[in-house]
Amino acid sequence: MSFHEEHVPVTWHRSTIYCAFLVAATAFTCPGMFGALNGLGAGGGASPDISNAANAIVFGCLAVGSLFVAAVANRISPKYTLLIGTLGYTPYAAGLYCNDRFGTNWLLLFGSVVLGISACFLWVASGAILLGYTEENKKGTAMSIKFIFQNLGASVGGMIALALNVEKDYRGTVTKSTYIALMSLMSIGFPFALLLPTADKIQRTDGRPVVIRKQPSLSSEFKVLKSIFSNAWVWALIPLIIYSQWFLSFQFQFNYAYFTVRARALNSFLFFVLGMISALGMGQLLDSTRWKRQTRAKAGFFIVTIVTGASWILGQAVQVHYDMVKPTIDWADDSYGLGAFVFCLWGFSDPLVTTYLYWLAGSFSNDLNETSFLAAILNSVGSVGSTFGFVVSAMDFSYNGACAINLVLFFVSIPGLAWVVFTKVGDTTHGKNLSGSADLGVDAAGGDDEFDQSAEKLSVDIKQGVYASAFPM
Repeated sequence: MSFHEEHVPVTWHRSTIYCAFLVAATAFTCPGMFGALNGLGAGGGASPDISNAANAIVFGCLAVGSLFVAAVANRISPKYTLLIGTLGYTPYAAGLYCNDRFGTNWLLLFGSVVLGISACFLWVASGAILLGYTEENKKGTAMSIKFIFQNLGASVGGMIALALNVEKDYRGTVTKSTYIALMSLMSIGFPFALLLPTADKIQRTDGRPVVIRKQPSLSSEFKVLKSIFSNAWVWALIPLIIYSQWFLSFQFQFNYAYFTVRARALNSFLFFVLGMISALGMGQLLDSTRWKRQTRAKAGFFIVTIVTGASWILGQAVQVHYDMVKPTIDWADDSYGLGAFVFCLWGFSDPLVTTYLYWLAGSFSNDLNETSFLAAILNSVGSVGSTFGFVVSAMDFSYNGACAINLVLFFVSIPGLAWVVFTKVGDTTHGKNLSGSADLGVDAAGGDDEFDQSAEKLSVDIKQGVYASAFPM
């Protein structure tokens, strides 16, 4: 029996795509609303110094904590890791509101620490579920669903902000109602996480079970991490991982520095809508059955390189111009189009990079324990980039220089990415692990005989309704 084709029927609320939509729902309510606030320039109320300091704290916590959280996630399960991850976003937004209205800094800084710790759990769990639960030929789709919903959340947040601030043709803070609306949406991520099935209840269309293999101790979990870091391809991707979140600070500040409140809200909305489109397109390309995985990886590489490279070259030119004229642009101005186009091009290119990067990392393992650490590496190293990006902004670094850093970082990352894509990506990862052990149910030589028997039994059990009797909790 072959396991490279879909053949096992599944119950929809046990399926990996159902799980992807639940993870995406938490992305909609939590990172999506966070993105909406940052897309407005942290609401426009917090001073640049305190806003950049808050974001530096958030991403600093992510950088330090993600690898530790991955080890914890492998012991408490991705579901409960995700539940913890949904709890920290509302306090951060409340801190922004209090800073805006009352000039209170302590709650924003405290909320930043809470959010940073919480986001470690959310992002590690999300990556582990999408890369570890999902069938090998659906990982691109699963990741694109997540980033589509995340961008949808941010775009909805942008629409809310636009509706509530449509008369504000000047720079400044958003309305009180904007904060309340976004905080309300942030609060409903927890119920979506509750609906996620546990790993043992997941049904894959290829018949392979999802298994969490707990190590004997917490310290033993980090041996898995060590084995992952022994792979050269991980180190080759480090520059791109750093770049993949460094740009956040500059892009948000670009929108805040040169546009009125209502223009910022419109820009933010368009930024995330275009990101939805690019994430969907990239996910479909990466999972297409028309080409081998190596071919899809190469196609994604050229798309990411051309689109993202062009966005920074054009962005640098526009930034140099804006630095000389120092405009405040409203959507009614003739000069609105160029700046808005550059900002929206970044919105289109960013999810291309992120979706592709997660898919590429996921192409090296189908093991849930390993994908937890892969997600943690992407999150931790990427957050190092975010932290330094916001630190640079907090130092009053020139916008020309900040833009140039992003441009250089991206092009420096291309050689390592090309080496991984053109020499390391294989057509399948079944039958092997990054730690060197055989994949569950598949012998080290890649044989499927033993697994065939268990999968045939699983298929019969599913058809008889054995695994479809209860809604996941």
